Amino acid sequence: MKKSSFYTVLMTGILLLFGCEKDIDFGGKEPAPKMVVNAVINAQSDTNLIKISESVFDFSGQKPGIVENPEIRLNIDEKACTQLWLDTVIGVHAYYKFVSGLNASDKIEFSAHTQKHGTVKGYDIVPANTVEIKNIDHSWFIKGGTGYMRLYVTLKDNPQERNFYRIAVKTNIDIAHPSIQEPNNIWSLNRIFIDDEMLFHNPTEESEGREPNFYRIFTDDLFQGKEYTLNIYIDGSNYADSDWNEYVRQRVKVEIHTLSEKLYQNLHSQELAIGPSDDIFSEPVKIYTNMQGGYGILGVYNICEKEKLVATKGE
Repeated sequence: MKKSSFYTVLMTGILLLFGCEKDIDFGGKEPAPKMVVNAVINAQSDTNLIKISESVFDFSGQKPGIVENPEIRLNIDEKACTQLWLDTVIGVHAYYKFVSGLNASDKIEFSAHTQKHGTVKGYDIVPANTVEIKNIDHSWFIKGGTGYMRLYVTLKDNPQERNFYRIAVKTNIDIAHPSIQEPNNIWSLNRIFIDDEMLFHNPTEESEGREPNFYRIFTDDLFQGKEYTLNIYIDGSNYADSDWNEYVRQRVKVEIHTLSEKLYQNLHSQELAIGPSDDIFSEPVKIYTNMQGGYGILGVYNICEKEKLVATKGE
């Protein structure tokens, strides 16, 4: 058989295979609805939230609803937390607030039970604050007609163990003199961009249609116990360069969150699941959960932060 004839037959067979589609009704046993518990806990906050939702089988035709009146238990360092209440309900998500009062090495244990969903439970350990921000250097530049601020953030890591981190950058701007208006304490969370910073798992910009990256996670594997300077940049222009502003106080705040290993595993799996949007060979990623009998994450982090005045104008 000639090659051309062979390829014609091959392509015809492929088209026939892909053209044969048939909807098949699922006839197996449908699993019972499960509870989804999500709580990313700031160990330095006075209060924190726990979100409880419902997960139903995709092919069941059911729609998730509110988890009604779960029996909740929350222990902090083996002591029952009595200051826990239903804070708000948004859609099908119920948010429970609790008074924290957390210290390093505290064990947080959570469980919830309903007759419909069974019992879901999980725990995490509050990590110690294992990093110090030694210095922040900055510079301004323009790229594609947009202003940016580059930040060189020097960290000092604790050498005793493997540590897990994420970085967040916030900005604050005052353009009204204090005699006219009280200085504001509003800090805006910024998108974080990277060039060739090898510390991050996915050193690429967001693909079209992806959510902007307000956090970047990393480990200390490449600099354990040493100093390391992160190279990142954020949106922003130097307000002191504008002729319209007679008074400027522009600040940046860098936060390094020390994550528990469980929280890092969850965030890392979410990062992998997003992945490049055009990679047709990527395999599905299972999102890490530490909730037995259900889904979700109960994870804790600590914060180390440092502020810097990056632009000033006027007396």
